[in-house]
Amino acid sequence: MKYSVLVINLDSSVDRMTSMAKQLEDLGLPYERVSAVRGSLLSADEKSQVFNLEANQRKYDKILNDGEIGCYLSHVRCWERIVADELDFALILEDDAILTPEIKGFIEALPRLSDDWDYIKLSHGSKTKDTLETLDLGDGLSLSRCLKLPSTTTGQFVSASGAKKLLASAYPIARPIDMDIQYWFEKDLHCLVSRPFPVLNGDFGSEINKTADRRQVERNRCKRLWQKLCYELSLLKNRGNMGALPKIIER
Repeated sequence: MKYSVLVINLDSSVDRMTSMAKQLEDLGLPYERVSAVRGSLLSADEKSQVFNLEANQRKYDKILNDGEIGCYLSHVRCWERIVADELDFALILEDDAILTPEIKGFIEALPRLSDDWDYIKLSHGSKTKDTLETLDLGDGLSLSRCLKLPSTTTGQFVSASGAKKLLASAYPIARPIDMDIQYWFEKDLHCLVSRPFPVLNGDFGSEINKTADRRQVERNRCKRLWQKLCYELSLLKNRGNMGALPKIIER
């Protein structure tokens, strides 16, 4: 199968790229750097083409900052690369990722799977998610179906079908990328979660938070509660649309 390892990295974050390059070289994994979008450098016209305030306020409880818009666009660049290069899948990494040796095992296992998956979460969020069903890949590795996904986007596999679905629903940007993926049912994404997590979140701070920390932005509490309720109801309604676990096949 044809795949690439894509590392999202701001041009100014040289030290981060150096760290990522060493990790990947130590694991024997070729990679490509994807120049991240710095949202603060977008012109008003460029921003208006990808971001819509009305959609943002309808779907999220605060106005997105420049860093969040730039982060989303950086992932879009990776999805576009998957389609343009006709890849079967890509390992997409943000440059604060810490890789464990298990990542190679997952890469080697993917060609043995049937093609009915779109997105595999490889890094954990702040809370453990309940598992509905698990596929044993051997060697202590597994993939699970989870109704709620980890919120981080530090590391993920995205298939060709997943990239096309994500691109079809990318604009206008209304939520941060890590939040938007949790609404998998809006995009008909068939998502899985890895166990164990082969990508850990670095502890040296987020570039998004350096641009403008979303936790310090005023939120509409009533809107947040309403959106959370709608989200929970949508999860229950779409539980049957998650898709089955892929099958292990011989190619």
